[in-house]
Parts: sequence; structure tokens; C-alpha cells
Amino acid sequence: MNKKSAKRILLFFVLSVCLVLFLLWIDLVRDTGDRNVNGIYVSESLIIVAQEQNVDYCKLLNKAIEGNDDAIKQLALLKIYDGAGYDHSAVIVDLIKLIGENKFIYSLTSINNEKKKWIKKDIEAGLEYSNNPELQTLTFKEAFPKIYEFLN
Repeated sequence: MNKKSAKRILLFFVLSVCLVLFLLWIDLVRDTGDRNVNGIYVSESLIIVAQEQNVDYCKLLNKAIEGNDDAIKQLALLKIYDGAGYDHSAVIVDLIKLIGENKFIYSLTSINNEKKKWIKKDIEAGLEYSNNPELQTLTFKEAFPKIYEFLN
């Protein structure tokens, strides 16, 4: 191999490394604030609305996914409105799919009927706006029969 070929290969390598570093930098700069917590999508708007209520949404969600009953209950009872409310409802549905109906119900055994109505509306909205296409076609009773009975 002659010097000219070696220089071209070296130049190609250096430019490739620079391109990769540039693309990584661009990805960091344009961070949207959206998060993925154990496979559950959490929008930036949801994070911001929760912060306004002094709640670290992603931390709370992590605890709920780990099975912490208080975290599950707190998350399920959060009152999130407007567009972020639909995102929150989808998170609740995804959480139920992860932890199961029995765990979700167990965490909410002490809530009153008013809170049950609130959670029921959240789950209904979450099924409609879920990121899981197979859930979008199901009714509440079909998707989560045990929770449906518990909340009614």
C-alpha cells in the first residue's frame, strides 16, 4: 500500500469518527424531554405537569413498576388535566399491563367510590389513547375484567 492510499484510509476513518460524534452531539442537543421508563412512554408535558405538583413522575412510575403499593396508588390517583391527562391515562394502562390486575387492585383496596370513578375514567381514556394497538380495540371490561368489577 502506498502513502497516498494510507492517507486516504486515515482521512476516511477520521471523517467517519467525526460524523458519528457530530450525530451523537445532535441527538443530545435536540432531547425532547420525553422519557421511556421500563418500556412505558412518558411525555415531556406529563413530566412538567407532575413537577408543578411537586411529583417526580418518572421516579414514582419506577417505584410503581417495582410493585410499591403506595406508589401505584399515588400514581393512579394523580389528577392530571388537559393533553397531559391523556398521556397519564395511557401510562396507567401500560402500568397495569406490566404489574397485572391483581397487584393494581390490591394497591387500591382502601380507596372510596369517588376515587374509583376517577380511576375508571382514566383507564377508559388510557385504553383509547394507549400506545398498544391491541388494547385500543378492547372495552374496559374486555381489557381488564377484574379491575372493571372492582371499580364498579
